[in-house]
Amino acid sequence: MVLVVSNGARWLRESLRSLARQTHPRLGVVAVDGGSTDGSREILQQALGPKRLIALAEDRGLSGAMRAVLDLPVARAADYLLVLHDDAALASDAVTCMVEAAEGLRGVERVGIVGPKVVDWDEPAVLREVGRSTDRFGHPHTPLQDGELDQGQYDRILEVLYVSSCAMLISREAWQRTGPFDERLGGHHDDLDFCWRARLAGFRVLMTPLAQARHRGEGRGRAAAHERGPQYHGERVAVASMLKNYGTLSLLWLLPLHLVIEAARLTYLAVVRRLEEAYELLAAWAWNLTHLPSTVRRRVRAQSVRKVPDRRIRRFMESEFFRPPRWFVEAERILGEQIELEEEPERAPVRTRFASLAGRHPVLVAWTLGLGIMALAFRFLVGPEVLQGGALATFPAEPMGFFHELVSGFRTTVLGGSQAASPALGALGGLSGVSFASTGIAQKLLLASLPPVAGLVLYRSMLRQTGQRVAAVVAAGAYALSAMVFWAFSEGRIEVLVVLAVLPALADRLDAAFGPGSPGPAFRFVVGMGAALAIGVAFFPGILLPVAALAAIQFVTGRSRSRGLALAATAAAVAGVLVAPMVPDIATSPGPELSSLVGEPSFSLLARLAPGTGPGTWPVAWFLPAAALIAFSLVGPGYRARAWRATVAAIGGLFLAWASAAGYMPAPFSNPPGYLALAAVAEAAVVGYGLASIGSSIEREAFGYRQVAVGIVALLLAGGLVGQTFQAALGNWRIGPNALPSAWPLLSNEPGDFRILWLGRPSGDPFPAPGGDPSGVVEAGSATVRFAITDRDGITALDIGRRQEGAGYDYLRRTLTELIAGQTSHGGALLSLLGVRFILAGEGDLPAAAAARLDAQLDLNLTPAGGLVIYDNARALPLGFVTSSPPFVDAAGGTDLERIASLPPPDSTAIAPLPGGFGGTSTGGFGFVSNQDEGGWRVQTGGRTLGTERAFGWGIGFEAAPGSVRLTYANQWIRTWEMIALALLWLAVLWITRRPVVR
Repeated sequence: MVLVVSNGARWLRESLRSLARQTHPRLGVVAVDGGSTDGSREILQQALGPKRLIALAEDRGLSGAMRAVLDLPVARAADYLLVLHDDAALASDAVTCMVEAAEGLRGVERVGIVGPKVVDWDEPAVLREVGRSTDRFGHPHTPLQDGELDQGQYDRILEVLYVSSCAMLISREAWQRTGPFDERLGGHHDDLDFCWRARLAGFRVLMTPLAQARHRGEGRGRAAAHERGPQYHGERVAVASMLKNYGTLSLLWLLPLHLVIEAARLTYLAVVRRLEEAYELLAAWAWNLTHLPSTVRRRVRAQSVRKVPDRRIRRFMESEFFRPPRWFVEAERILGEQIELEEEPERAPVRTRFASLAGRHPVLVAWTLGLGIMALAFRFLVGPEVLQGGALATFPAEPMGFFHELVSGFRTTVLGGSQAASPALGALGGLSGVSFASTGIAQKLLLASLPPVAGLVLYRSMLRQTGQRVAAVVAAGAYALSAMVFWAFSEGRIEVLVVLAVLPALADRLDAAFGPGSPGPAFRFVVGMGAALAIGVAFFPGILLPVAALAAIQFVTGRSRSRGLALAATAAAVAGVLVAPMVPDIATSPGPELSSLVGEPSFSLLARLAPGTGPGTWPVAWFLPAAALIAFSLVGPGYRARAWRATVAAIGGLFLAWASAAGYMPAPFSNPPGYLALAAVAEAAVVGYGLASIGSSIEREAFGYRQVAVGIVALLLAGGLVGQTFQAALGNWRIGPNALPSAWPLLSNEPGDFRILWLGRPSGDPFPAPGGDPSGVVEAGSATVRFAITDRDGITALDIGRRQEGAGYDYLRRTLTELIAGQTSHGGALLSLLGVRFILAGEGDLPAAAAARLDAQLDLNLTPAGGLVIYDNARALPLGFVTSSPPFVDAAGGTDLERIASLPPPDSTAIAPLPGGFGGTSTGGFGFVSNQDEGGWRVQTGGRTLGTERAFGWGIGFEAAPGSVRLTYANQWIRTWEMIALALLWLAVLWITRRPVVR
């Protein structure tokens, strides 16, 4: 017997006493002490004598101890070696039973390793080890649940993949043929690797319950336990064991599959901010890469003694490729309980049993029902088809498109300019990269995940505030199935869905900041709150309006005003740093950046939390505001202050949304979707407070108003949730495959780059897909129109978080005013400088007066089409060109629209957009690019580098010599360094707000 000791004095005497009580007649004990400093060595000398003690200068792990023992002739001659950790104690007949299992089982040959049933040191009724297995990728797995009691369920000899080295009997033939333990693993799961190799060599591994050992679980590896966590050691041994022990054919398909799964796992860990676990995963792979040469040498040794194929070893592995999540295991247990209840002779009715299940396990029931709803609602997302329609922004073809725009010093979309891209593009690019480098898959993942994430965030917020799971689950379900969430999803508004997911967390943080209790460590709190706000602003700057409203309500009614104001202001500063490129635009042009022109001025529609029509916005959507109204009357004293604040927020959000949609709010404060998101969060919170106030005491109260109100709330919520589920199942969403107007191919098949001007009557509706939302309104009496300008493919996700502003858009507004007011008959010539080739409107959406003005233009031709009104610009010009026309050159120095309208069509040589600018070949003359010139441009032409000048008051003009012309942005380095600094800041925030690892 080999007793391996390392600083185990606290339990070593008990282990030695267990050895002294063994009944086996032929038992010799040798102890190996690995540099103990707690008196263990003295205890061993006193108990065994110096001749049976091998004292090492340092702890060399199990492998080093075994090597030291096998230097002894008596150990090499032994029939068996029994390895025992210093924190394990054997039952008196354990050695006898293990030897009998190795030698005396009829029909069981070549038993190389035997382990006992291992129970807890202090509570022997609790099982610790009954043999282990792995998944197909080598991750350790035990069949035991935490704290599982020994009730005889494993009282039979089992053939397993491996047993714990805390008490392991090894035959001489097995250790001679298998080789030593892998010393590189340092006592962490080296038993897995050793037993796998023994099985590879043709030996059986058994667990006999007749032998029993008590184990503390604090032996091998405890000296290094503080260095790495279980994720690291499990992944390290899994990869190393795979590389050493699998055959070549198995590795060819298992290793790539493992890489894909681990990449997905890394992404998940990063998303949920479990960064230390992600780091451990990467460190485990780095360890295997570093030790790959020695792993290959050990693989040669292991494969040289192979006697059995991989398929025979896989019989003792878990059938799953990877272990199911914990909640699946929990669901299986709960389902078993319900089946047992159903088998009872006098079981309760189904309704009663379901209510009991929902009351005891509300989260599990909610997730189960939610998965069913999502399977029905999101079924159209499955498949290779590209999503279109609604207000869904087009994603670039490749993930790098997001990163190129993010780091670009100039805007590459629509009329350009120096307006910085949103940091949200970094997240979209990263998600696209891990989605098999498919932006289409990333788009579908966002649409499918954001609605349930919104519900989950609200659930966690309500659970923190109330501590009532049932109330939190119901409130979250009502929120996730509200008309606001349905409208945003149906329209494909990813940015609004992000707001709906972030706003509950921000509301909860503000509640904690201004509340009476401590919000936790101030630094981590403000960084986390600032990061959440920054995420919302990056996707939808208008989130600042509802957040400001919430902060104002908390400041007026909160109990810790000074602290709350300080924390909120600091968090806002953190958010400002994290979205620093966007701050100048928000500060100087709050109107375009914060406002939204979407939202119908219908109080009935807005009151049921719907900015527009669509699935889920039908009258059933009244369930949430109606339930919130009645639930408010049920709120108890403990939640009354919060309920009042939420009610004020709900009413204020509703009226602000209506005032915005009706045009009564100033532009910087007009944002119906943002205010309705605030109302939705607040109404769901009121429902949660009301349900949390009911409690179990209501059954003991005299029948009265509260019972009636509870019944009405229950009916409203049940009817609303069922009705909204029905709408989700129908799936009549405005986005989907082939959801563009039938006339769209007339435009999409046109060659070259061009822009599209979208027009329509002033309303709160978006334009037909893919026109997106209006960016402004031109007032002209009965001819008043809303408008937007897009590139040829419509709205793009590259513009998420930023609006259209600058001198070029001022020129567009001036041109539209001239055209719609009937002051020009050459609107096509004016629009040609903007690169506009087509003017589009939805059927019946263009005011008659505006249509008459367009028909009167000499250079705009009405093109018959189905579903769209299309005007073709006969004077369209390329987005960039060089001309030698003297009238054009003269007019470029001014801004007079009448003079521009009278210009003859210029001769032009097109120059095309290129990475980093524009370029082409010219015959010489004056160059013009229909991008806003805000400084920083340089042109290489005729062997010289020249500056540019503003043409027509907004575009890029330059002199072009015959030959090659290249227009580049000289200030790119500024943007590059900004992005490097911003990336480092976001990494720091993710690390600060990471979830701690439970060791």
